[in-house]
Amino acid sequence: MSFRSNLTGNFFRAGASGLEDLRFSLRISVWVRWFLLIAWLLQFNYRPNFAHPAYIPTTLLAVLVLALNAYVHYRLRTNRAATWRWALLLSTTDVIVVTAGIVISSSGFQNTFFVLYYPVIAAFAVVFTSFRLSFAWVVFVASLYAAISLVLEPGVDFGIKEEKVLFTRIVAMFGVVAVVSLIARFEQVRRIEAVERERELQRERIEISQNIHDTVAQSAYMIGLGLEGAMLMAKDLKRDVRDELLAKLGAIHGMARSTMWELRRPIDAGSIFEGKEFSRILRSHASTFTVITSIATEVDVVGTEVELGQANKVLLFSIAHNALTNVYRHSGATDVRLSLVFEADSFGLSVADNGVGLPQDYEERGRGISGMRTAVETMGGKLETSVSESGKGTVVFCTVPLEDSPAGR
Repeated sequence: MSFRSNLTGNFFRAGASGLEDLRFSLRISVWVRWFLLIAWLLQFNYRPNFAHPAYIPTTLLAVLVLALNAYVHYRLRTNRAATWRWALLLSTTDVIVVTAGIVISSSGFQNTFFVLYYPVIAAFAVVFTSFRLSFAWVVFVASLYAAISLVLEPGVDFGIKEEKVLFTRIVAMFGVVAVVSLIARFEQVRRIEAVERERELQRERIEISQNIHDTVAQSAYMIGLGLEGAMLMAKDLKRDVRDELLAKLGAIHGMARSTMWELRRPIDAGSIFEGKEFSRILRSHASTFTVITSIATEVDVVGTEVELGQANKVLLFSIAHNALTNVYRHSGATDVRLSLVFEADSFGLSVADNGVGLPQDYEERGRGISGMRTAVETMGGKLETSVSESGKGTVVFCTVPLEDSPAGR
């Protein structure tokens, strides 16, 4: 198997999960590199000898690594593509810098700069979890270090048996890679198992939503139709009996519609786990709301829709459903408009109706608004309520910064 195919197979076998693992490992590598670079520069510039010929070249090397590390860190922070090529470039640069530091110095084999090889190969093993790749990398680094130790003056002194010291240092390199690779592989297996469990849960959720749609929801719908028919038939009865019967049937019909609407929540939420676009899911849910409640509902999408991530979709869907439930139960509205807003650094959802508005103590009534607020805060955003532009009805609006949401991290 080629080096390239081994790399791509190692990371992209699990699809999006593999990419997320790579980004996570790169973040660890970048932060460790920041720590080592800062510690190195502090040590190097403590009581420095500016006249030493190695000072300027070493400083330039440090600036090069700092710039490269900063750029990769920037790509990770801004959610730009960060592939295995960047990780390989960082690792290669690390080896070059450490090797150059040993060569530039005048102390040869006695130079303690070689200790930086250990975090360098450990970082490689963390990012590239393939044991074969990590082993090949440590063979390369160990061979390079052995070569410069034997060739560079003053090199290994066989007279005082310094080759034993060299052997110990190289064996320690292989030990570091072995330990880190085993731990990384163990963590990777755990993550893969967690992903598989989540996928199984998603399959169960989809199956449950389909079962509800095919059985309970259909039964509730037929009950609703039967009640409507009974209400029409009741109009032919005597007035006193008719009014009482119509009141009871109306109450039961209202409960049936409310039940049908609540049953739509797990049914339509199943589309989230099928990976459908959120605007499509929202339009389907709004269309069902109109059919069940006879309240005209429209959905607008402002801006270019981005992939929100499953966690955000679940929370936004919960907010939209709860807001529509409040409209149906309390507002007396005849029209509702949902707006899904996408901006460069945030996304939001608003639900506006033409109903009676919110009472002054709406925060203390029930758990509708408080539940929506909790969902928004979980995403790192905020929820606001206001009166619609017409001066009648309510607007519930939430906005979430992309970098603070589960999708942006």
